[in-house]
Amino acid sequence: MFKKEVVCLEIGSSKLRVIVASEGVNDTLKIKELASRDYDGYFQSEFVDEKHLAPHLFELFNSIDFKSKKYYKKLYISLPAEMCKVVNSSASVDIEGLGKATKNDLDNLSFQAIEKANVDEYEVVSISPISYAVDDNQLQNPLGKKGRLLSGEFSIILCEKTLIEKLNNIFSDLGFFNVEYVSEVLCAALYIVPEEERKEGAILIDIGHLSTSVTYAKNDGINSLTSFSIGGGHITNDLSEAFDLVYEDAEKLKRMVVISVEADALDYYDLPSVEGRIQRIPQADANAVVSYRLEAIASAINQCLIIQGINLSSYVPVYLIGGGASKIKGGKDFLSKCLGRNITLGRAPLPGKDKPEEAVIYAIADYALKNCE
Repeated sequence: MFKKEVVCLEIGSSKLRVIVASEGVNDTLKIKELASRDYDGYFQSEFVDEKHLAPHLFELFNSIDFKSKKYYKKLYISLPAEMCKVVNSSASVDIEGLGKATKNDLDNLSFQAIEKANVDEYEVVSISPISYAVDDNQLQNPLGKKGRLLSGEFSIILCEKTLIEKLNNIFSDLGFFNVEYVSEVLCAALYIVPEEERKEGAILIDIGHLSTSVTYAKNDGINSLTSFSIGGGHITNDLSEAFDLVYEDAEKLKRMVVISVEADALDYYDLPSVEGRIQRIPQADANAVVSYRLEAIASAINQCLIIQGINLSSYVPVYLIGGGASKIKGGKDFLSKCLGRNITLGRAPLPGKDKPEEAVIYAIADYALKNCE
């Protein structure tokens, strides 16, 4: 029996990651290759150093020897939240006679929803159903249901055509002529948030190195999406400036900080510097620097929810992924307090691979495997 295998690329805000995966037992992933490479990331949907993006990608794919292993046949590329926008569109079609809704009816419904959305300047990355109805009956799956009128509300994820064209040129130069773009947040929502919770709606917060996104997922689609260019790297930069540290030492300090513990005036973090000496950093001061930036990120997340027009009860599930805040000791609980909501760390349902900062790459592979031919 032919075994599905996919090659996927994650465009992160500080790393490029490639994964080669196939179907494992019990609907899990079997990871064949996983590699990453640091790069300068993106800011407000533009690559910081576009000139060196192609060489970074070439080195990344060479690290898994992609040509000799023939991994270049098809590539799934995930687009980050900052490079996408979400449009909601509804449509309806008549079911012929008093017949049953068919796949052809569903395809026609999706086509009409895209037509109504007027997406001329954009490339459609995906279209996902938020809800269906046959006549006046709300349904999750209308296939085979009898009625006269089929209607649906859809989530359409878009990316600017100019950006897609740039990426197409880069990947064709690398030898990839068959590429498919997917939405990072859609992959993550479908993989991390349980289906039962998505029926009622759930919030997914992804705080990365230089970027944060806030997604409201509903059923199999994204109801709304907002992002901003602040992440864990800004916390590192704050520590660097506050204590006159080189970036590498500031990153070490960030990993040492425990903001859930109230520090006394005489408490210090003993920071081993790159120069080989130990630098004593007052715990209370370091905690205050980290807390101040996390509070600003939480405030921006709240603004995103307001912009999206989401007035949700405090009981709506909230998941946190990405390494920008989840790797800070006490970071999740601090954000939870700021937002006034319980927060659950989003994890891939894979043994030994459940770190929130790794969730997205496995989500992309899972999505690709479930949707590849």
